[in-house]
Amino acid sequence: MGKDNIELTFGWLALKLLGKGLYSNAWSAISELVANGFDANAKNVYVFIDNTDKARATIELFDDGDGMDEEEMRIYARVGFNKRISGKKYDDGYKPMGRKGIGKLAALYLSENYSIISRTKKGEQKWRMVYKENPLNEEEKPFLSPVTEDVELVCENEWEKCTTGTMIQMTGVNLTGLADAAKEALEIKLANHFALDVIGDRNIYLCLKSKLKDPVQFALVKKKIAFKNMAFIDYFGEEHIYSEIEKCRNHKIEYSYPKLSVEKYIVKTDVENYNNIKSCSGAGRFTNLYGKEVEKKFSLEGWVGIHGSINNAQAVKNDKDFTKNRFYNPNQLRLYVRNKLAVENFLNVINNTQAFVNYIEGEIHFDILDEDDLPDIATSNRQGIDEHDKRVKLLVDLVKPIVDDLIKKRVELAEKIKEKQEELITTKTNTAKQTFVTEIEKEIKEFTLSREEKTNLTTMVSNKIKGNVDVKVKDDYKVFISHSSKDKIITDFIYYLLKKKGAKDEELFYTSRDDSTLHQDQLVSLADQIKENITDDNVLMFYLTSKDYKKSEFCMFEGGAGWATRAVGEYILVSLTYDEIPKFLTNGKSEICLENNETIELTRKIYLELAKSINQMIEHLNSGRINRGEKEIDRISMVNIPTDLELKKNGGKVTDYMDKDFLDHWEFYVVSGLENYMKVRYVK
Repeated sequence: MGKDNIELTFGWLALKLLGKGLYSNAWSAISELVANGFDANAKNVYVFIDNTDKARATIELFDDGDGMDEEEMRIYARVGFNKRISGKKYDDGYKPMGRKGIGKLAALYLSENYSIISRTKKGEQKWRMVYKENPLNEEEKPFLSPVTEDVELVCENEWEKCTTGTMIQMTGVNLTGLADAAKEALEIKLANHFALDVIGDRNIYLCLKSKLKDPVQFALVKKKIAFKNMAFIDYFGEEHIYSEIEKCRNHKIEYSYPKLSVEKYIVKTDVENYNNIKSCSGAGRFTNLYGKEVEKKFSLEGWVGIHGSINNAQAVKNDKDFTKNRFYNPNQLRLYVRNKLAVENFLNVINNTQAFVNYIEGEIHFDILDEDDLPDIATSNRQGIDEHDKRVKLLVDLVKPIVDDLIKKRVELAEKIKEKQEELITTKTNTAKQTFVTEIEKEIKEFTLSREEKTNLTTMVSNKIKGNVDVKVKDDYKVFISHSSKDKIITDFIYYLLKKKGAKDEELFYTSRDDSTLHQDQLVSLADQIKENITDDNVLMFYLTSKDYKKSEFCMFEGGAGWATRAVGEYILVSLTYDEIPKFLTNGKSEICLENNETIELTRKIYLELAKSINQMIEHLNSGRINRGEKEIDRISMVNIPTDLELKKNGGKVTDYMDKDFLDHWEFYVVSGLENYMKVRYVK
């Protein structure tokens, strides 16, 4: 007795489980739907995500491809249909990415509620996916139901511009846990899912709406690769983006020293055409779908590079396209087959555990892995490949030497950086010690000692730091400007003149500068800052004293703390008048008094004394810069100014011989505000 064949069918639950097993995250599923659009002959694919409600997001994905009529829609509904057997041709020789007929399940992974609108030259079809009508029947087969009413679309205006194509609207998509920061990651992942450099004039556009007020505005998805942060790059095979890589040849990039904060190691990017070293193409025998051995040509194409730095700040400084965060790590070797991402990181297949392997980034193409008449090498969950396949082993043999060579070069570079660092540390240490000895000699001059006693004391101290004892010499040299805010016109002159000459913010402690966040109403914070800057750094104290200085609790705190922790030679004193100097600072050290007959005038004497004091500050800062190997700050000009008689004879002025920056700042900060300043000083 004959019996009819029994066909296997997929119920809703089976498809649901299959969809969940195919994709590890939402972005992979979205990328799969984009690939479907390209295979439908689309030139442009648009991805819109309304993420304002992350638990119930809306995704609209549409393209300007050929669209589907009812017959093609029925083929679309067949899970496992191989679209390549249709023999569809593409004008530019494009090879379809899909093969298995299961990419449509990406929509099921994302949503249980989605509609399909498809336009062909014949007209428009609207369908809604119905997975189950009876919630209690888990075996019920899903189906596409025709829709007669309009489907309310967010991107209606953009979709209307597509004369043919397909729109998929998915609602109730759960994107919980994917913060707004993932937007950039989605763009990069979309770009990385395809070989955008070789798929012709096809484009992806993305719009991610995170706030209700955000407009529907699409932006072109571009691939971002930080070639200018790479130390070495090898490329091979046919040309794709090699012209862009060649632009990086001899590009200078910076490497940070592990033990040095300021200095950088500079080296040029090394670009190598690997074809000049070893061929990456050939032929081999492989077993086809019918169990027969056939000869096939193969060719490895693409590039592999190794980054100079994976420190985010340093890498971005080298190349603004460098992106690394918890949503995306660029250090991966992406494998493409037929211009679609097959393995996100082939390094896991190579199983390389060498140092610097996490600095590798690359994109390689190996299309023999997906020849039409050869077996599928993908794993059951589509997230990897069969590592036992002969073609995969061949690819490992081709790629592993390239990766090994790049890592070897990066290790050698690291050794050079280490050697240079030790050389710099030795130089810095010796320079710092010599500077220390010089300062000791300078300080000893202030004491009443015989020449022999001074020599013996200097020798004794210097020997203490020249031996094998590990002495940390301070190289954070700083100038502390102690003043009353009411005398700001004078200290502003000094502060901004130092800045003009090249001093950096971190080298100067000045609470009255325009961008300072510290004020006297922040008592605790200010006191802590003062204490830290006076005691922790190699600080030269500059005092501008006045009657307002003597009245200020904080000024006297600064003055007392600085005086108590420093020798005579470690501070500079300038006062408005002699009577306005605090008693603890009048210890035989020469003072500069600016005021004469209730006014301040830039005389020859005042200029020379102020210029000498400012140069003393500059020399102090330069001591630190010399230790750190930095450029020194320019000093104030101290040329000999002719006598008044000589000036009268040649018709010159004293100011003709003064430093131009000094004069400009004096006019702007002191002279322009002097009248009001003096009125306030002598108000009755």
